[in-house]
Amino acid sequence: MVRALAIKKFGDGLNLARFAGLSSDSKPTEDLVTGSEFVEVDTGCIYAFDEETGEWFLMKTGNGKTSIAGATVTLGASPAYDGTEKTQSVSSVKIGSTTLTEDTDYKVVNNTGVGPGSYVLHIVGIGSYCGVIAEDWTITKATGSVTASPDELSLTEDGDNGESTLTVVGDGAVSVSSSDGTVCTASLSGSKVTVKPVGAGSATVTVTLGESILYTGGTDTISVTVAAEEEPEPEPEP
Repeated sequence: MVRALAIKKFGDGLNLARFAGLSSDSKPTEDLVTGSEFVEVDTGCIYAFDEETGEWFLMKTGNGKTSIAGATVTLGASPAYDGTEKTQSVSSVKIGSTTLTEDTDYKVVNNTGVGPGSYVLHIVGIGSYCGVIAEDWTITKATGSVTASPDELSLTEDGDNGESTLTVVGDGAVSVSSSDGTVCTASLSGSKVTVKPVGAGSATVTVTLGESILYTGGTDTISVTVAAEEEPEPEPEP
């Protein structure tokens, strides 16, 4: 459909001209600057041109409604997963210096979810406004953590093993490792870390909680000191 377009250019003087365009999706762009407005004579729609993107934005429909397509949207903080339904808030929707009012100028839809991941919400113009804006939003993973208690063990070479109990938030795999196998070794059974002394010295046992679909990972450490075995006192001579 051929449409007659009235062009008003700003930035280099007033210049009203007429061109023929194939449709609202195909408009002449030669010699245009940002701020130019196209009025579709047959529909009454007004479009704005952005030379940086080469895109057109519907500003007003033929019935006088203002499009929100070029609005600036600020989202609230990303919600974090906790097993319940989360809602992504919209802090503001602005067209130029005008701040729109939710439920009067626009509605927000598709802004709820449960699991961590990426979503897309839509801001729909209502009242004196029209058009739809799509915005990406995210539910972040819950924060995982692992805590060892006690986090310090004093052992003796060839003496008894030491133990530490883990408190875990998250559902990722848990592993333990010793920084120096000549000082001590570490093993895990359920929530218990068993540290076996090997030789005199100091080492660090690291407890690692792996990241999962729902939770981030975490780490904690156990400081281990192994004292040398005391030499038995010699028997007194008769």
